[in-house]
Amino acid sequence: MTTLRILIWFVVAAAAMRGAVWLAERPGTLTAEWQGWRLDTNVGVVVIVVVVLILLGVAAWLLWRWIAGAPGALLEGWGDSRRRRGYRELTQGLAAVAAGDAAEAQKHARKAEQLLAEPALTLLLSAQAAQLTGDRDGARRAFDAMLKDEQMAFLGLRGLIGQSLRDGDQMTALGYAERAFALRPQTPWVVHSLFDMQAQTGHWKAAQDTLDAGMRRKVVAADKGRALKALLLVERSREAERAGRDTDAQALAREAFSLAPERIVATGRLAELQIKAGDAKRAAKTLERGWAVAPHPDLADLYLKAAGESDPLKRIGIVRRLAACNPDDIESHLALAKASLDAGLWGEARRQLETAGGTSPPVRVCRLMAEVEERANVDQAKVHEWLARAAIAPADRSWSCTACGAHHETWRSVCESCSAFGTLQWRAPGTYGQILPPDLQAELRGTTALPSTTGA
Repeated sequence: MTTLRILIWFVVAAAAMRGAVWLAERPGTLTAEWQGWRLDTNVGVVVIVVVVLILLGVAAWLLWRWIAGAPGALLEGWGDSRRRRGYRELTQGLAAVAAGDAAEAQKHARKAEQLLAEPALTLLLSAQAAQLTGDRDGARRAFDAMLKDEQMAFLGLRGLIGQSLRDGDQMTALGYAERAFALRPQTPWVVHSLFDMQAQTGHWKAAQDTLDAGMRRKVVAADKGRALKALLLVERSREAERAGRDTDAQALAREAFSLAPERIVATGRLAELQIKAGDAKRAAKTLERGWAVAPHPDLADLYLKAAGESDPLKRIGIVRRLAACNPDDIESHLALAKASLDAGLWGEARRQLETAGGTSPPVRVCRLMAEVEERANVDQAKVHEWLARAAIAPADRSWSCTACGAHHETWRSVCESCSAFGTLQWRAPGTYGQILPPDLQAELRGTTALPSTTGA
């Protein structure tokens, strides 16, 4: 860059020298008359005078511009300094919020508001500082003020959603979430929050619309969205049945089953409606498809209901047909054991229970074994032994929430413990529940000869 400048100055100097030489080689005079005055001079002097006048004019213009612009420059410099100090206070305030220092955050928030004439920037800090000090009204006022600024409205809505949920006002939070979704429907937390609130408040159709929008925008994974949609359709089916719209109820249940046949509740819902409509054969096929991927005792009861058979011996053949759809699952063996028990076939019931229990039979197997021994009137000691074993046996499958681990007697779409939607699964717990205290378990192991799982 320096070499280029030197070259430019060299070219300019050479051109000036060339011009001077050219004028020197061509002398001449210039005469001017004006109002009786006469001026005689040569051309070189005139050129020098013209150049000097031009330079003086440029200098005068630059001086005037500096004088005229000085006040503005001073004000601008003062404003820049004020803005810099304001941003520094804003940064320190946000750092105080992150550190949880409420008093320091409020102090910096006040200073930032005084220095910055941009309330949109300071409102968030003011709101967070108010939240740290427990000033809920102050935080709400700040979030409300953010709604008036187009760029800050989304953050204001997020703050108001959290504030309303902390206050226990879910319906108000739902309204704010709907406004946030209208602003940014592609934001993951907005989609998930709105869906959760709609599902928790029983707005099934609105929740399905939100879920569909989330799946279209790839915010919700396809597999998860498919399962959640099936559960929403189950709830909509129940709603339609309560309203007397049985045709719609069955159509919604059929769609739910087609989306997620592995969901026990979807299988059971469709089968219930098919039985209610008098279509027992179709209900049986539905239950067989569902049993193949997700067996459950309620499905076995529905299968027997669809068959309409009251003879205990014939019911064994019916259950065997269902169990054949998933012969290795414990639920198949337990269903056959219960049917055999009802028919008085003690040996077959024991055989199925032994297969189901393996080397570590769960609670249900132990209790059914105790019932078999009691009804067979073989040995009351064995009844007590199996009941004792049930007390320390591994826990059975149950409806448990995958979000919080809470257990439920029956399936429900929303967990009563954590309010999560669609998280209840039929599964064995990760750890075994032990009803008796450890010392009593040790006493039972030491003093009671527990029956063999392969005994008669």
